[in-house]
This record gives sequence, C-alpha cells and structure tokens, in this order.
Amino acid sequence: MTPLVSVIIPTYNRADLVCQSIDSVLEQTFTDFEVIVVDDGSTDDTATVVKEYGDRVRYIWTENGGTGHARNVGMQHARGRYFVFLDSDDLFYPYLLEFETRLLERFPEASVVSSEVTGFSDRGYHDRFHLRKYHESSYRDPAVTYDTIFPASMPLRDTGVLPEALLREDPSFADRRVYYGNIFDAYLDRIVLFQNNAMYRREVVDAIGPRNELVYVFEELDYLVRLSRRHNVLFADVPTYKLRYHEGQLSSGAHRDTTYRWARTQRSLLRIMKRHILADRAYYERHKPRLERRLADLHRAVAVPLLLLGHQHAFGQRYARYARRYLSRCASYGRPEPALVLASFAPGPIRRPIVSIYEGVRKEGLAGFARRIVNVIRKRL
Repeated sequence: MTPLVSVIIPTYNRADLVCQSIDSVLEQTFTDFEVIVVDDGSTDDTATVVKEYGDRVRYIWTENGGTGHARNVGMQHARGRYFVFLDSDDLFYPYLLEFETRLLERFPEASVVSSEVTGFSDRGYHDRFHLRKYHESSYRDPAVTYDTIFPASMPLRDTGVLPEALLREDPSFADRRVYYGNIFDAYLDRIVLFQNNAMYRREVVDAIGPRNELVYVFEELDYLVRLSRRHNVLFADVPTYKLRYHEGQLSSGAHRDTTYRWARTQRSLLRIMKRHILADRAYYERHKPRLERRLADLHRAVAVPLLLLGHQHAFGQRYARYARRYLSRCASYGRPEPALVLASFAPGPIRRPIVSIYEGVRKEGLAGFARRIVNVIRKRL
C-alpha cells in the first residue's frame, strides 16, 4: 500500500547514531509512513545496524555523493504523498509527522511546512526554541520577526490540527501561531527557516526537480529558495525536531581550521544566493537597491574570515588579497568597507586582532563587546 509520508534519512558513517534517528520515527503518533535510509557509501557498520530493523526500514546503498545526492536517491525511491527528511544524527519529536501532515491538509495552498527546532547535546545542552539562535545573524535585528517575514498568520488553536501528544507535552503550544504565504523576498535577504524538518508535497518536488548535487553546503537552503520563488510556505512556531550538537559535526568539515571552514561556508552561501538573486533580471531590476545591499553583505561575509586567516606571513597576505577582491565588490554595490580594506594591508599578527575587535564592536556595540572580553578574561583567570 502507498504510505502517506516518506521519511528519508541520508546517512554516512553514523552507525553509532542512526538507530536513535530511526527509533524517533518508529515512535511517531502517526503510523501511515515509510522509512527510507539512504547509505551514502558508509565504510562503518551502518548497513548491519540498519538491516536489523527488517522490513520496518528500507535500506538503500549508494556510492558517496554528498547529502544532496543521497536525498535525491531517497526521493526517487519514495512512494509517499509527502516527503520529509531527517539527518541521521538528529531526532523527531513524536508528533512531527501527525502535526505537519495535518497542517498541509489544512492549508492546501501551501507546498511545504517547516517548524521550530530544539537544539540539544548529549552533554546537557538544551534550547527548546532554537531557530533564532541557529540563524542568529538573520534575527539579530529586532525588527525581523515572523510577522514581518510572512504575509499572514493565525493561532494554532484555531487551525484544529493540534495533535493530542503535542498538547499533553505543553498546552501553551495552542497559543502559538502558524505563519504562511510567499516568503521569497525575505529568503533572499536572510535565512529565515530551519530547513531540516521541512515536509514537502510530492507534486511540488516533482515540479521543481532534483536537488543540486554540486552544492555541498547549504544544499537544503538552495532547494527551499528554489521552491519559495513560486510556492507558499507554512511555518509553525512549535518545535518538532531535535538538532543534535556533537563532535562529529566538527570533524566532518572540509578543514579542521574553523576559520577556514567559515570562509568556505560563506563563499558557498554567496554563490547560491547570487545565483538566485540574478536568476530573474526583471525581478532584480525591480528590487535592485535591496538586492545589491544583500550582495554586498554576502561578499563582506566572505572577506572577514579571509582577513582572519593565515598563521604564516605568506599565506596571510594571500588571503588578504583575496579578501580585498570581495571588499571591492562591496564597494561596487555601493557599500564600501574602508576600515577592512585598510586592515587588509597590515601584517597578520596586527590584522587579525584589528578585524576581530572591529567585527565584535560592529555586532555587539562597544559596551557589549567590552563585556564579552571581560567575561573571557575572568574565565581564564
């Protein structure tokens, strides 16, 4: 029989964690689903661990091709009317499938539904409403709220779709809201949703095509921006997904130098968003001041970690030259950065603290940055 929902779990060398992810799906209050685990070429015991679930889980092996590739493979094998994805180190709340399917059926004009996320670690960290912190740079401005991002909203209690399990966990969830509408403009300006827990209608997935497998960082963002250009989005201000923080996330980066990975990540974000911003020339001309401000910010976000790189003098100057190229683009978009350009000519041991202080003051204000430095000093004493 065809299931209503296909849960797709891409995984790579997570034999120690994938069982917890699978169990969180099998323990759902909703039962009309299939679980598909796409093994992206693991070299550990992932296959043995997953196959122990028998026919409760469909196991598919593929050569290693990255998360986007694994998700595409999962979608090709999925039979459900709705698709939802789960990273193999994360967990579902037990009511996620019931809640999100009800929302899509309650709002047939919406093509995808996302919701709040809880951040946690096995060492005791727990942040129940984590989305604003996860996308901190997007929500740093207090004027940016869900009401300014979405055209419309209504209280969840008025939707008539709240699962009993959700209300038992916290009756106050009924007073929170569901937001909906087209958010393409907002998405070009900032990352506004947590992408991992999004549930999609099959016909929309078929219409927009497969994910871009060449995008290794922000692949899910790229997909949702593509979708939001023509389709409406739902967001429920209730946590349905548990995002795990652990050491494996750090070791999975392209380089152990976190500043280097920061620069590569920002460069990937720039490439993705630039492609979407310039995809429709007429749209670009209509919104040119806003979009050029966004492009300037994206180029600046690449330049800053480049200025902080380079423990050896030769490499430091090379990265500084790269940074000046991105800063020149900022100027071409009408947002010059003379302080950063000037700092780029300083030797690395001088340049790095100057840029760190400048950025700290810019983000937190002089008083906030001073408080943070004092706290760091106190902890080290």
